[in-house]
Amino acid sequence: MRKPKITICDHIHESGIELLKNEKDIEFENLAHLDKKELLNHIADSDVLITRSSTEVNRELLESAKNLKAIVRAGVGVDNIDIDEASKRGVIIMNVPTANTIAAVELTMAHMLNNMRFFPYAHNHLKHERVWKREKWYGHELKGKKLGIIGFGNIGSRVGIRAKAFEMEVITYDPYIDPSKATDLGITYTENFDDILACDIITIHTPKNEETINMISFEEIEKMKDGVVLINCARGGLYNEEALLQGLKSGKIRSAGIDVFEKEPATDNPLLDLDNVTVTPHLGANTVESQFNIATQAVSQAIQAVKGIAYPNALNLPVGDGEIPDSIRPYLNLIQKIGFMSAKLNRGNIKSI
Repeated sequence: MRKPKITICDHIHESGIELLKNEKDIEFENLAHLDKKELLNHIADSDVLITRSSTEVNRELLESAKNLKAIVRAGVGVDNIDIDEASKRGVIIMNVPTANTIAAVELTMAHMLNNMRFFPYAHNHLKHERVWKREKWYGHELKGKKLGIIGFGNIGSRVGIRAKAFEMEVITYDPYIDPSKATDLGITYTENFDDILACDIITIHTPKNEETINMISFEEIEKMKDGVVLINCARGGLYNEEALLQGLKSGKIRSAGIDVFEKEPATDNPLLDLDNVTVTPHLGANTVESQFNIATQAVSQAIQAVKGIAYPNALNLPVGDGEIPDSIRPYLNLIQKIGFMSAKLNRGNIKSI
């Protein structure tokens, strides 16, 4: 009898591999070392794939994995996964939404501090240039500054809590939460995006989708106060990089802390040429604790899925076109359109149906 098979497409922490080794009734294969084109030749018999951001889950991959039942995205973002195409093929998509929360929160705070105090540049000045010049590195304190948080989910809310500990004034914009989630923490909630643009420091913590791509661009930066500081440790493309570049060059934006880029690896990105930018190579989840959590949770979800027990954190409800009766199809299309229209009209937190 054939054992169900889990295939690992990208590198995960060894703790996840150990969990799979203990599952005697499951076959698994670690193909993280393969080129992504070559990977397509080895997944035809896979029941579940475990992927990360470097594997593009598109029609070509889904066609190659003919036996596929589910995909676990070992991480939060799913902008590299064609969920609609997966749904049509009956493939369930899951992610691991909270495993790297603390790592991303702490990286955000690090970038915030670095942009206020210029620690990386002072470090390089002393260590690499052997120059002791304290007067060159006068920075600013976080205390008393107004922080605007775009997106108040798992990460944004924890950034807010830590910012309050630094005695900052914190305000958040997120039309998809109950305002009490912020106000109960002593954080101001606003429905007016311009209130965020008036802040001293702005950080963004939203998923990457049609609504949030280029959410901060030329028009928004023009409205900001002179000398604003911008932080992005969420997803590349939420800030328009050309607008960000021009704002940094002109001095409208005093400095920026960037962990994610529109195109990665970003080794030739023009932002790297500027002296008022601190950058990291997409390190939001790069802690030992976070990688352990991501690997063990992703593998646990994959095991449950391959055994048909459960599909934790499923993001879709796949129904193949051939499974929908002709008599039902028009009504399903109508319901989808009504739901889409309601979401566009409401733009807020739906509490009941």
